[in-house]
Amino acid sequence: MGDQAEGVLTGDGVKTGTAGAAELKRGVLPLWAVFGVAIGVLAPASTLALAIGVVAATAGALSWLTWALTSVVVLGFAGGIAWLAMRFTSTGGLYGLTSHAVGSAGAFPVLSFQLISHVVAGPACVLGGAIYAKAFLVRIGVGDGMWILPLCCALITALITFMSYREVKVSAKALLAVELVTVGVIVVLLAVVLFSAPGGVVDDRQFDFSGNHFALSAVLAAAGFAVFSMAGFEHAATLGREARNPRRAIATAVVGSVVFVGVLYVVASYIVVLGFSDLSVLASTTAPLDALAEANGVGWLGYVVDLGVSVSFIASSLGIMAGTSRTLYTLSRDGLAPRALSTIHATQRTPIVAVAVLGVVYLLVSIAGTLLAEPTTSYGVLGTLVGYLLVAAYGVTTMSALIYAVMKRTLGAGIVVFATLTVLGMAIMYYYSFNPFPREPYAAVAWIFFLTVAATLAAYLVLRVRRSPALDRIGLNDRTSHDEEGV
Repeated sequence: MGDQAEGVLTGDGVKTGTAGAAELKRGVLPLWAVFGVAIGVLAPASTLALAIGVVAATAGALSWLTWALTSVVVLGFAGGIAWLAMRFTSTGGLYGLTSHAVGSAGAFPVLSFQLISHVVAGPACVLGGAIYAKAFLVRIGVGDGMWILPLCCALITALITFMSYREVKVSAKALLAVELVTVGVIVVLLAVVLFSAPGGVVDDRQFDFSGNHFALSAVLAAAGFAVFSMAGFEHAATLGREARNPRRAIATAVVGSVVFVGVLYVVASYIVVLGFSDLSVLASTTAPLDALAEANGVGWLGYVVDLGVSVSFIASSLGIMAGTSRTLYTLSRDGLAPRALSTIHATQRTPIVAVAVLGVVYLLVSIAGTLLAEPTTSYGVLGTLVGYLLVAAYGVTTMSALIYAVMKRTLGAGIVVFATLTVLGMAIMYYYSFNPFPREPYAAVAWIFFLTVAATLAAYLVLRVRRSPALDRIGLNDRTSHDEEGV
């Protein structure tokens, strides 16, 4: 980018004025920090605590196979995104990469799906963190009043908003630290379960592929939910300015984080099922790790797990806010959002106005989720909508990478494999999500998704027919010297 206008420095140390008056710091994040953002948003500890049991309830003893298949599909998404990240850098995330590759035809729908999903995902994670924070407080005897959940939501939102206002490197350290500690505690618990199993470490139930125990439809149906649990790695792609050696760092973080959690979930799923002789008990419990801790004589770990999972959700919401605020920053620089959203704090060099706006949204939506329905239901509804939208965004991004490779005559085996996995994965995920059609409240989520897709396509066609300059500005201010020449 060229030189920017200085803008006006307020008494609070905030630069305002022309959009882009100050810029994000460049090259300050090492590889581990970019990887930390990806891992933090994926929040493996929260998935180990919640999603493993949900998948097992559908897929049964072969739930490890669900996670294995899902990991391969998501790796296709991640591979396509990493392929573009090796060629372009972005603060807009997926929509920025897609804009560089194929222009507004791909970038506009990705922008719509990505932004809506991220705005919804943040409050969902705040709500998840509040649910487990309350569980921890109840364990230590604080009580079970109606005010606890809303208060937890408010405190968590305030914390992540403050941390997002600080330099991203500080947030990245926090993301990686809390996830490693929490996952470490859960791994200790899983090791206790594995080596305490009465029948040994080999569970014949989990390798029985006979017709009486193996139902491919059940395995694939659960894969849809599992995809939701592996979403979020793409937030690393918003660090194109702040990452050191961004092409290598972002591509490595995107693919590496998916491989890491994929292996972790397969192994953890096997051990969790091993620990439950009666799978109906696993399907009915809301806290399988707590139940395993009690059954294996380490009930005290339940305290650590509850607190750690809450922190994991907080870390995830922090990473989502970091990425989404930079997407809003880029949109503002492109003239597609209010100019104020591109305001950068003069000392912290973070998009302070975008962070503040997201903080308000997180607060209102998460508290509403505690008051309008059962918190776990609200979390499931929000998370399901996020999953539908993100898979669409992943798919369009990967197919855009394939189109770019064809146009530039750089088509190779890698991008072909990634695109093939993407097409198959999307077909499987959507087919088994909507067939049979879900019941309420998830039926409403499905219709919201369909309407979002239809509205996005209609909006694009209207803007294209009117030849709106807004389409041509998508990604305009998101190019750097790291991008391929001539694009």
